[in-house]
Amino acid sequence: MNDKDQLSSSIPKLKLGYDIPKDELSCCIREITQETVSFQKKKDFLKALAQKGETYEEFSIFIREFRKMAIDPELQDFAPNAIDLCGTGGDKAHSFNISTFVSFIVASAGVPVIKHGNRSISSKCGSADLIEAIGIPLNPPVEMIRECMKSLNYTFLFAPHFHPAFKHIAPVRKALAEEGIITIFNLLGPTINPAKPAYQLLGVFDPNYLAKIGQALTSNNVKAGLVVHGKVNDSNIGGVDELTACGENQVFGIGELAMKQIERWQPERWQVKNGDFSDLGGGDIAENLQIMRSLLKGNAPDSLRNTVLVNASTALWVQGKCASLEEGIELADSLLINGNVEQWLGKVSDFFK
Repeated sequence: MNDKDQLSSSIPKLKLGYDIPKDELSCCIREITQETVSFQKKKDFLKALAQKGETYEEFSIFIREFRKMAIDPELQDFAPNAIDLCGTGGDKAHSFNISTFVSFIVASAGVPVIKHGNRSISSKCGSADLIEAIGIPLNPPVEMIRECMKSLNYTFLFAPHFHPAFKHIAPVRKALAEEGIITIFNLLGPTINPAKPAYQLLGVFDPNYLAKIGQALTSNNVKAGLVVHGKVNDSNIGGVDELTACGENQVFGIGELAMKQIERWQPERWQVKNGDFSDLGGGDIAENLQIMRSLLKGNAPDSLRNTVLVNASTALWVQGKCASLEEGIELADSLLINGNVEQWLGKVSDFFK
């Protein structure tokens, strides 16, 4: 059966609750990225898959196929030592861009960071919005991406530029979102960094996806990493797509850090106090830049600063820069206190002048 026939065959199976074979799913994925395939057929497929419930094998195949379709940023010589820090979004917490700011700390420590992200979808300021605000262009040529890695240990890959296949799925995703249906595309973005960095710290908005995504990333050769979800002390929010110092964190390991089951890590594991989630709130670009400055100057709320340190230390440990979370906390703290992160941001400004 050719690709153009596959969706018609697979949708009824999904509606009956059956998983579909790997080769069939690969064909379906290629088909939904085609402009010539009908809106309704794409919608029926994604809705049926969501209602059946995606397996980790299905996540794995989606990751593999969309990585294949992505534009290559030509960073193969950097990827073996690089880390990506990203969340799925969708937690409706409207918090500060924690993973983005943490990526600056990690780069200032000399660790290669290949960050993959997009503009805001559910908040006022997404990772790409903050990245652009500090002076990093979103669509630089490949040569500049490589020079940025060499000079700054950092580059940002703007998802819409590197994943043109998403263009033909966007209207369907929007329609399903309006119906309140969460599809695999609500979680896929952080897993398909086109540079394929070896290390990853990935946050999810729903803990039910921790193991599925962790196993899928392990099967797609992520060397080491964690998939995380934060349970916070705020009755209006079920949880967030990152680690916090404001409640229990659920963690599942990837690759060399693979775990048999989800672990629960309290803030005390990082030797920080349990804080108040309301201190993590973000705003628009101007407000988030102001919050960033407060972190650099040392006058941010303790809960926010500790949450930043928790994430930075974990990333430094995952990548192997630090031997323990405690060592990671000490390094991240010193980078902020001694002005290394602020100096690094100055280098960013100079580089892109």
